[in-house]
Amino acid sequence: MLNKKMNILLLFLFIFMMGCEKKGNEKKEKKKNFENLQSKTAQENIFSNNSIEKIIETFSKKSKDNKISIGNFEKLSYENRNYYYVKIHSRGDAIYALDYSGISATSIFLKVNNVNGANLAIIENMVVNLIQVSDENIKDSEARAIYTKILSSLGEKELSSLLTYKNGIIYGIRIDSATGEFIFFARESEDEKAVTSIQNLNFANKGKTDEKTLAKLEKNK
Repeated sequence: MLNKKMNILLLFLFIFMMGCEKKGNEKKEKKKNFENLQSKTAQENIFSNNSIEKIIETFSKKSKDNKISIGNFEKLSYENRNYYYVKIHSRGDAIYALDYSGISATSIFLKVNNVNGANLAIIENMVVNLIQVSDENIKDSEARAIYTKILSSLGEKELSSLLTYKNGIIYGIRIDSATGEFIFFARESEDEKAVTSIQNLNFANKGKTDEKTLAKLEKNK
C-alpha cells in the first residue's frame, strides 16, 4: 500500500515537473519571438535596410514633422557613384543627398556650403532631421544628444569627428576651415569614398559652382 502511494505521489510530481518545464519553454519561446520581432523592427527602421523609395518617403515625412521644407529628389551620377539629392528651401546653399548601390542607400548626407554663427541653430535642426531619417526609432532629444556628442569631439586642427552609435550607424562631421563647408553624414560602413565624393560636389548652390564642374554635373544627370 505504501509503495502504491509513493508511486502515485511520484507520478503526480513527475507530471507537475513536466508542466513547469513546458511553461518554462513556452515563456522562453515567447521571449525569443518578442526579441526577434524587436530586432526585425529595429532593422527595418535603419535607412540602409530600406529601398531608396522608402528612404525618400521617410525624408518627406520627417522633414514635414521637423518643419524643414525640401524640394523633390533628383538623380545624379558623379565619379562612378550614384546619388539622389534634394535642395533645402530654407537654405539655398544646402542639400540632403543619398549615396546608393543597387536599390539601397549606403550613406546619407547634409551638405551646407557655408557654416557660421548665424546659421548654427538651423543647421542643428537639419542634422537632427537627417539622424531621425537614418533611424526612425530615434527621437528628437536623442538625435540632438548624438549631434552634441560628435561636436564635442571635433579636433582642434582637423575639424572632423566620427561616432559609431549603438544602432550600428556611423555618424560624422567634416568642416572645411578654409571655405566653411559643412558636411554631416550617416553611413553603414567605414567606406570613405562616398564622403570624399560628396565633398567635391557643389550642386547645393549652382550659382557658385565653377563652369567645368557644373557642365559635368549637368551632363551626368
